[in-house]
Amino acid sequence: MIRRLNQKYFYGGLSSSHKIGIEGSFKFAEKLNIYDEPTQVSVLPAASKVSGNTVDDLVKWIVPGTPYDTNKYFYGDAGKIYKETSGGVWSLLQTTSNSGGQGMEVHDDYIYYTQDTQIGRYGLLSGTPAFDDDWQTGLNDTSDTNFAPIKAFKEGLAVGHGNYLGWWDGATWDEDRVILPPGLEIRTLDVIDEFLVIGTWRGTAITDNEEGFLFFWDGTSTTFNNFVSIPEGGCNAIINSKNDLISVIGSAGHIFKNYLPFENVQPIPKLTLGKYLEVFPGAISNWRNLTLIGVAGNTDSTTVKQGVYTWGSRDTKFPEVLNYAFPISTGTTTGTTLKIGSVKGIGNNAYIGWRDGDTYGVDKVTNSGTPYSEGKIESLLFDNEQLFADKNALVLKATHLPLAADEGIQLGYDINRTGTYTTGDENTTADSTETRLPIPTGRFRELNYECILSCGATSPTLTYLGLEFDDLEEERAY
Repeated sequence: MIRRLNQKYFYGGLSSSHKIGIEGSFKFAEKLNIYDEPTQVSVLPAASKVSGNTVDDLVKWIVPGTPYDTNKYFYGDAGKIYKETSGGVWSLLQTTSNSGGQGMEVHDDYIYYTQDTQIGRYGLLSGTPAFDDDWQTGLNDTSDTNFAPIKAFKEGLAVGHGNYLGWWDGATWDEDRVILPPGLEIRTLDVIDEFLVIGTWRGTAITDNEEGFLFFWDGTSTTFNNFVSIPEGGCNAIINSKNDLISVIGSAGHIFKNYLPFENVQPIPKLTLGKYLEVFPGAISNWRNLTLIGVAGNTDSTTVKQGVYTWGSRDTKFPEVLNYAFPISTGTTTGTTLKIGSVKGIGNNAYIGWRDGDTYGVDKVTNSGTPYSEGKIESLLFDNEQLFADKNALVLKATHLPLAADEGIQLGYDINRTGTYTTGDENTTADSTETRLPIPTGRFRELNYECILSCGATSPTLTYLGLEFDDLEEERAY
């Protein structure tokens, strides 16, 4: 009997399974906008390098000078502090000694930046700024982890260094305002409700210890107000998104939501058993109603797709899902020398600090920019719920909005998990609204298909993917 498999929704994002998932999900996709309209997809604006040859270390923190100036500031792992003006001019402000780019924040007309054992600041931003590297000294030495995060909170500034939380109230510096249990290292800070959230880990590498804690402090109490144990692993990065706490936990790249209880919502895909993945605390940000997650600061995997993932939903009527959105401008997507140090959404733009081998840079994504040259979606594996039986694939079909002169659609299929797609000719016919691919020898037990969207100045818009097949019931003998 002839049957059809139809995919007319695309809001389900990346499934954590190759074969099953929520409605509208897929095995994998890249560079696609799945959020704006749940019944269609198009290719996202491309990440473009904007730092030229100025940046030559891995940028770990990005902050805007708002409201004190219109510049953006960048702090790298060799202690270099960069500036981008509102006109897009880049410069190196200074190379900070004894620094691994531990942390950076804007507060009270200054840029504050942590080093191995001290805090510096640069300001006044609204005047003629100057550097004061040893503004405060005597911090716990963080040269073994190179993380000492800073967060503006209420009227003050919180600084994590080792198991101490320092506090500047605008007049007095207290280096040990809150002391956490020994052995813990403060790695990441954010604010939710009336509390500062303090994310911790143990050791000097994310693989050292599968234990972390979140501590909550109200800014006035003599110690932390509450804490939550995280037996799933050390805290990589946290962010308040829509008043939910989103965190990356452990060494296997798992995304969690909230904390009572922790909800393990999804792992980063393509990370195989025995491999690790680390997200840096400056590589998580909010942008355009979504959470950006930069993958990875460190990994030993050569299969995980690296770049910037998005987490979120169009609105509360649709599920929050994961999407692989923005590979970096070099085009490299895998490898152990590819690193994402930071991401930051600022107005209409998102910035990405990266290293690709011996090359460093900062990319910018503009929400109205030119799309990537192509994007791709791969369906979940299909077996008609009868893996034991042969089926016969007949034709793949895609529908789309009328193609512009520089747009294209190409279909492909993979039978029985060969890992290689057989693709048809690309449809580049202007004003075409349908692309078909007949499958001449299509007997399968499992099949998945792909659609490649090619772009020029604009992106095609895919509205439907489908497979016509014969279930071969007349041959069935279990």
